[in-house]
Amino acid sequence: MDEYNEQEVAIAAWGFLRSNSTCTLRFGENMQDMSYVIAPSGELVISAMVAMLQPCDTIMYVPGYGEDCMEMHVSLEQFDEHGSDGFLADRWQVYHGEPPDMQWAKVHIDAARFHEMFIDGEYLQQTNELSEDEPSICKTLNQTNIDAVKQRCLEVTSVEVHEPIVVGVDSNGIDIRATFGIVRFPFDAPASSVDEVLKHFT
Repeated sequence: MDEYNEQEVAIAAWGFLRSNSTCTLRFGENMQDMSYVIAPSGELVISAMVAMLQPCDTIMYVPGYGEDCMEMHVSLEQFDEHGSDGFLADRWQVYHGEPPDMQWAKVHIDAARFHEMFIDGEYLQQTNELSEDEPSICKTLNQTNIDAVKQRCLEVTSVEVHEPIVVGVDSNGIDIRATFGIVRFPFDAPASSVDEVLKHFT
């Protein structure tokens, strides 16, 4: 496959990772279904079991183990929710609620396989260019544009969200918390500013 197609697959893989929030983690001989969020710096964040933090071969399947999933070889780095990375634990809970475990870990992607192609993990850990504006965008959408968010979700994803809460924003779309999980609203073109995000909901 030529370089152009390889780049296309890498872009699609990054969008696929952004568009999901669930995975199956295989650590050693064990497997566990779980949820993740993406840090502003691009790493994934999970609520981790103690056994997951032990040295072992660790693979993450997104959105879960099965056909057509993305398979990623990953490394886990534990962090303290009361330390400098504590905001990442808060971010996870904003998305998913009460954590199932008391330990937290950043997930570094070493490499991935998507549509039978291998992708460098560095490409899948891109910085969110809108991270500094994310809180204000979420606040604006939740306070004054929530009816438009609800309508756009129905139009684009065919999912009716009765009480949507916008919890995340990046250049490719917004993440909306619903009673049944996270709904992704994708943009038709990358957004690089607050105005470009908000124009989708006015």
